[in-house]
Formats: sequence, C-alpha cells, structure tokens
Amino acid sequence: MIVPMIKYTMLLHHQDKEAFTEKLMDLGLVQIHGYETTPDDETEELSQIIRETEEAIRRFKRRKVKINGKAPIKSSEFPSLAEIAEMEKQAEHVQHELEALNIEIRLLEPWGDFDRQALKKIEERTGYEAKFFEYPQRKFNYEWQHNYALQLINTVNGIHYFVIFRKPDEELPLSPVALPAQSLASLKQKRDELQRSVKELNSKLDDYAANLSNGLSYRLTEAKDQLNLHLARKAVKEAGDETLSIVEAWCPKSQEQVLKDFLGKEKIVYLSTLPGNEDAPPVLLRNNAFSRLFEPIGALFSLPRYNELDLTVFFAPFFLLFFGLCLGDLGYGVVITLLATFLKIRKSSINHDLLTLVQFLGLSTIFAGIISGTLFGLEMVKIDYFKNLESIFLDYNKLFNLALIIGFIQIIFGIGVQAYKLWIYQGFQYALSKIGWILLLISLADRYLIQLIPSVSQVLIWIALGCIVIFGAPEKGWLKSIGFGLTDLYNITGVFGDLLSYIRLFALGVSSAILGIVVNSIALSAKSVPYVGLVLFAVVLIIGHTANLLLSSLSAFVHPMRLTFVEFYKNSGFMGGGKPFTPLARKTENQTSTQ
Repeated sequence: MIVPMIKYTMLLHHQDKEAFTEKLMDLGLVQIHGYETTPDDETEELSQIIRETEEAIRRFKRRKVKINGKAPIKSSEFPSLAEIAEMEKQAEHVQHELEALNIEIRLLEPWGDFDRQALKKIEERTGYEAKFFEYPQRKFNYEWQHNYALQLINTVNGIHYFVIFRKPDEELPLSPVALPAQSLASLKQKRDELQRSVKELNSKLDDYAANLSNGLSYRLTEAKDQLNLHLARKAVKEAGDETLSIVEAWCPKSQEQVLKDFLGKEKIVYLSTLPGNEDAPPVLLRNNAFSRLFEPIGALFSLPRYNELDLTVFFAPFFLLFFGLCLGDLGYGVVITLLATFLKIRKSSINHDLLTLVQFLGLSTIFAGIISGTLFGLEMVKIDYFKNLESIFLDYNKLFNLALIIGFIQIIFGIGVQAYKLWIYQGFQYALSKIGWILLLISLADRYLIQLIPSVSQVLIWIALGCIVIFGAPEKGWLKSIGFGLTDLYNITGVFGDLLSYIRLFALGVSSAILGIVVNSIALSAKSVPYVGLVLFAVVLIIGHTANLLLSSLSAFVHPMRLTFVEFYKNSGFMGGGKPFTPLARKTENQTSTQ
C-alpha cells in the first residue's frame, strides 16, 4: 500500500532558516518540497567531492585488502584524493611498462646475454651484418649452414635460434627478427627496479585502502548530507520582503504527531493540508512482510503514482509462481533454497530480505518441479522411488494448458484491479466497462471451452458487450462513450496476444528440463571413458547443471518480470512515474567522527 502523505507549510523568520533546516534534518521525518535543480558553486563543489570520493572508494575496493575497523580519521588527516588518483595512475603505468619489459626479456632469453657493443664492432670491421632468426626445428634446412655464415645459438621448445652474418647485398632465405637494442642483463636490471617501484606503490596504496576506507565512507556520507541540506535550503521560499521564510514539506501521516510535537516545541507556525490534484506527493510503500520482499522488483520498472494502487501485493504471488514454473526442477529448487538458507545462517553481507526472497523462489521451484516431475533433468515418473507420486505429475500437454490457465487468471485479475481502481477513484459507472470485459472473457471461456453453464454464459456475453460499448468513456458524454466502447472491443485481439505470452511459462520450464537431460546424457557418455570415467561423469554433472541452473534462473527471473510489467501492468491500468519518499535525514549521525 501507499502511505498517505500530508503537506506541511511552515512559516519562520528568515534568520532561523539555516538552524531550522538543520533541526529538520536531525528529525529525519519530512521531505522538503521543491528542490531546485539549477546548479550553483556550492552544489558543484559538493558534487565534485562526492564523485571523487566514490571513485577513490571504488579503487580501494579493487585492492581487496582488510579494512581497518577503527573509527574514521579526522578530515584534516585525509591525503589528497587527487594525489591518491595520481599514485594509482603511476602504479598502472609502471605495471604496463613492466609487462612490456617482460615481453622484451622473453624475446632475448633464448639468445642469452651477449655483448651488443662487441657485435657492433665485428660488423664494422668485417663489413658483415648480423641478422637474428628463429625457425621451427622440424622445418630447418641444414644446408643453410653450408650456404651461409650461420651460427646456431640455441634450441628451445622445438625452435632453432641462429645468427647469419651476411654482406649488405646478400639475400637471405628467411626474414630476420628484430631484437631489443638493450642487453638482457640491462633489461633484467630495469625489470627489478620497476618491480620494486610497483611493489612500493601498491604497498602504499594498500595501506591507504586499509586505513582510509572507513574515513572515505564517512566523508562520502558527510558530503551527501551537506548537499541534501544545501538543496533543502535552496528550496525554502522567501516572503514578506525576504524577512520570512516558507518551508513546504511532505510528512507520512503515520509520523504526523511526531512532527506536530516538534513544531510545537520549536514554536513554528504551520498549516497542514491533504495533497491536491495539482500536487505530486512522494511515494512511500508499506506492505506486509511477504509483499515487501517484491518491492525491489516493482521498483525496477517504476513506483506507482501517489493517487493509484500499489500493485506489489497483487503481482507478488504470481511472480513467485511464474519463477518456479520457468525453472521447474525439483533439484534446482532444493539447491537454491539450501544455498540461500546457508547464507542467512552464515549472516552473509547479502541483504537479508533478498536471501528470504531467494528462499521463496527456491520453494516455488520445488513445487513446480514436483508437479512437472523433474529432478536434475531426470524424469521422476521413471524412478521407482517416486512411483507413488505419479498421479500428481503433469505431462507436457497439461503443463501447456496450466500456463494458459494461469495467464487467463492473471489477465482477469489485472482487469479486476483496474475496475476496482476506477470504482474507488472515479465512480462505479467508470468501472462498468472493465467489469464488462471480465464478464465477456469468462463467458467466452465457458461458452466455447468449459461449457459449464453455456446458456447463462450466452446471456452474459451480451450483457458484457453492452457494458463495454455503453460505458466506454462516461466522462465524454453518451455518444462519444459508445464510440470509445466500440473501439475498445478491438482490444479483444490484444487480450488473446497477452494470453499467448504466458506460453513462455511452459516453454522455459521445458527448455530447462531438456538442457538437464542433455547434461545427463553427456555425463553418461563420459562415464564410459576408461580409468577417469567416474571423475569425468561427476565433473560434467556439476559443471553442466551449474551452468543450466544459472542460465535458467536468469530466464526464470527476466520473463516473469516481462509478464508482470507488460501484461499484468497493462491490464491493471498501471500508470507509474512516482518519485520515492526521501526524507531530509542526517546519515552521519550514527557514525563516529573525531572532526
């Protein structure tokens, strides 16, 4: 559900503006209305600090060192973030230089550490040029040793390394290789120097990462608090020849009494009003423990507008069921549930609610795996141990029909949600068109498929058509309403298209099972390999089913989102576009600061 908001307009002397906004920030209950987006010098400065600090924190995290758990250090003790960034760049440059140097050393190592100056003197005195070659030993033509002044230097990994002394105009059988101008000894000496340099830089940066990360996190939070406070002050309006200040803010109705007590204590004159049609209050969701797990999924699309229904509680059970059907394997469900449970017991850094959601998704997959009769790609109906469960297993035809039935139910449910919204927000007559659609679809299904009460359904079809046509747009007058209603009847094709989209619930479950069967088949083939068959069998099973689980889980998460955000949201008339309730609150109040 969406928490009701109350708009507060507070009047105070302009000299009290800064102190009052500080107290509002300490209170942490209200969202200031009317943040200005026009930049100024302070906004730019604070934004730059936030960007630099976030970048420094990202760089430190990549170093993967143990963070010093001591309290944040004083701001004056922070090194320059620009200097830290420059050290990072220098370390990266030295590392790249070291890698290039190692390539040159590997080129020279087969040739040994020869004196380049002595070789140059020989060339000057004799008039011969020394050319260096490398060539596969198996293709080497040993007649070259008689035809040219060729000296074999080394043979490494089946490659001959040799030198040919030739006159400037003499043709050679091969193209020479270019070797670094420096000697091997000098390159190795330079490599040692670079290794010491990069080690010193990384050691210093690791020390910064270990000892400054807490301080940088505090600085980042502090800068964000300062920016939020600055933007809140900019949103304060001036009145009475700039002697008075007007603060407009939104407060959740559940926290209203706390705010009133605070304003009474501060002796602030205020006016509280309900949101008007021209207002766009921020959105704060409050759901039960189960539905709250699915709020992040809904937020991936959009928050609802303040004056519409929160659909989280409506789509949550469907999403859970959809995930299980798309993955549809009992073994995978057990793995997901046990893994999430293990991480919760270990008190992993992963969000607790997220792990709880994963547990529910795993349980849904277990349920879907039982009705589909699939266990790690095995057909449970063929396993003697599960013979007593044969009556609950569904074949592919039944799973296909189940997907369509679930889709039909969600479409009807979505239209019902939209009818309910129209009824409570606009009036009963505005909901009649959607009620007509519900009657029409159910009656058509009974008349041509179920045939439970076909004679009654035939009558209901005409009643439903009347509701759709007559009440197409009541606010536009009867004539236009009938025109809109007739046009709306064309949407019957869209309903059938939406219904076919739910076939993906069947198709993804089947594809996951088929991939599991393929993995098992490959593993059984590998088992027949002499000596290492059992090892290969285990490796193929583990790697194959892990890959299938990951890929299928991704599909099982994405496609239910598609069914939710497209089919269900469309049929329920979801508008979206709500902005989250972000109260002006100090984030650093619970952090230790020695500034």
